[in-house]
Amino acid sequence: LVKNLFSHSFSSLLLFPFAQYSLTMALEELGFPTLHTQHLYENDEIFSMWTHSIFQPSIDSGEAFLGEPDLELIASYGYTATMDLPMALYFDQVHQKYPDCKFILTTRENSEVWFSSWDTLTKSITQPARYGGLLVTNVNQLFIYMRWLYSIVNNDNTYLTAPFPLPNQHKEKSIASYEAHNRRVREEIPSHQLLEYKVNEGWEPLCRFLEIKECPTKPFPKSNSARSVQVQAISSMVVPLIIIFFLLFTLFTYIFQHITGKTMLQWISTKLHQTMCTLPYRTAMTLKGKKGA
Repeated sequence: LVKNLFSHSFSSLLLFPFAQYSLTMALEELGFPTLHTQHLYENDEIFSMWTHSIFQPSIDSGEAFLGEPDLELIASYGYTATMDLPMALYFDQVHQKYPDCKFILTTRENSEVWFSSWDTLTKSITQPARYGGLLVTNVNQLFIYMRWLYSIVNNDNTYLTAPFPLPNQHKEKSIASYEAHNRRVREEIPSHQLLEYKVNEGWEPLCRFLEIKECPTKPFPKSNSARSVQVQAISSMVVPLIIIFFLLFTLFTYIFQHITGKTMLQWISTKLHQTMCTLPYRTAMTLKGKKGA
């Protein structure tokens, strides 16, 4: 069953920002459930597999390595396609295990455009998300993942132990990694199993490559995956702050009741009642004072 699932699998290779989720939506529209980076945050077992098998051991050893992810675990969740990082880095392992699968290589206008998008997105993730890492498990796993990913893409193991927010990336090393990756894909994947694709090309190249006879006539999906991941990162900061506020408020109300013998609502109700009762007397005394003057 696993082999049959992945015999029609696709991998979109090393293009992290912006266009890829549109392609994910398109593949799912064509009938291929697709594992995208965003799904890692939604599937604890798959994310934990990466963390415990590859990300954390890399940090512990002080050297980032690719290792061997559990492809059968991914397939067991019904995914017949993968998209985005980290899976894009494992195209050779996917091809070796499932030699009949097809691959889609998404590209940008040039390497400078790719780096600009990549750098902007990764900064927007690592900076806000760092505030939630101590309280939310998946956010802590995101920390670990980003350390590993920075080290792999920049070919620099110092990111494995650097404090958050992580230092700026090396533009030259990142671009060299990106270009070398794409070059390897073109060299190692047979041409009849590889489609180089830009999402603005629409449905036709996809349908032809995937041998879909009835190509959709609806507009090609549009989605800003970068914005979605940014929202997830910001949420990872906001949610822990809400939890902290709730815990502090609960502690305050407990201490307040212990000191006053009343709940806050009871105390406020008493004070309001006292104020209402003394208000007529205070008003009368004020008027009497004015007449006396």
